[in-house]
This record gives sequence, C-alpha cells and structure tokens, in this order.
Amino acid sequence: ILYVSLHRYDEGNFFPGSGAPNEVGSGLGEGYNINIAWTGGLDPPMGDVEYLTAFRTVIMPAANEFDPEFVLVSAGFDAVEGHDPPLGGYKVTAKCFGHLTKQLLKLADGRVVLALEGGHDLTAICDASEACINALLGNELEPLPEDIVHQIPNTNAIASLKKTTEIQSKYWKSVEPYSVPVDCALAETQKREREETETVSAMASLSVDVEQGFPQGGSR
Repeated sequence: ILYVSLHRYDEGNFFPGSGAPNEVGSGLGEGYNINIAWTGGLDPPMGDVEYLTAFRTVIMPAANEFDPEFVLVSAGFDAVEGHDPPLGGYKVTAKCFGHLTKQLLKLADGRVVLALEGGHDLTAICDASEACINALLGNELEPLPEDIVHQIPNTNAIASLKKTTEIQSKYWKSVEPYSVPVDCALAETQKREREETETVSAMASLSVDVEQGFPQGGSR
C-alpha cells in the first residue's frame, strides 16, 4: 500500500502534530508513506497553485511508478476556502479538488473510490463534493482561472516540496530533488509537456512516412 497525505503541519505545531516529511514508514513499509507536510502557517495560506504543484511534482509521479490496482481517497475538505484558521485556514477552491480528482482517474484504469472524510464548513464540503463527483462522472469541469495557471507556488510551499522530494527521492525514481522544478510557474510546465507531446507526435508521423516510402517486395 502506498499512503500519501497533504496536510497543514507547521513543523508539528498544527493539530495533531504528526505527519512529518521524514515519517516514511518502517520495516517492509519503509518508503511507502509520503507526507507533503505544509509549513509556514497562513503567511500566506496554501491554495490551488500549491496543491496542483504537489500533485504534479510528487503525488502523480510516485503514484504512476507504484502503479496501483485501485485508489482509495479519504476525501477530507479542511483545506477548502471557508474554514477559519484554527480549522485549517487554507484557500483551495472546490473546483481545484475536482481537477485533482480528474488527475487521480488516470491511475488504476480509473478505479477510484472517494469516501467523505472531513471538513467543518457545510458549504465548502458540499461544493467540493460536487466538484469531485462531477470529475468521477466524467463531466466537463469548469476551467481554473487563467491567473492560477501563471502563478508560482509560495515560498513556504516550495520549501515544503523540496524537503519532501529530497526525502522521497531515496525511494522513488520518479521523484528526484529538483528534477521537477517545483518553483516554476505551472504554465511553463504545461508548455513543456505540450512541446514534448508535439515532438513525439511529429516523430511518430515521420516514422510512418518513411516506412510507406520504402518499395515493397524483392525490390526493397
């Protein structure tokens, strides 16, 4: 079992104080526990950019490498905007949770189960649950605001992600320190992915053209 958690940690000063980045499991389970333990309090609070970056740089690479048979999600929504600081105080939007769920559906041939787990604001829970269910149903999701795509994760998030990747790189080939620039804008990462896809498509097209160009039979 690969266990992954994103949570407010603040160097152990936020309840319940567990889930440090270096808690990686023990015995046969060593390396199968990934804690993305956000630090820095609410200065500023974590939001869509930080959670999307965590998925892009740690969660999805490790999950793809693990190649699960199915995915179980403890769908807690304490991080959704609307919670007071003692209950989280983060600013992740409901629609972002929908997009995170959509990414998880790429794993295990889409065998994903979400179990409602937590949250303390009824509106936030309802909105986030609706967004996740829309993703599970395959409905078209409302796009994230353009400014979110171009933002850079905040300094505290960058520090947290660098610490996590440094620790987890010992266990996962796909998660290497600085191999994925967690401090670059999401738009730049997406641009590189599009360019890589276009390059692969162009090479595949060229290969087909070359093969069709060869003469057939004994004259080949």
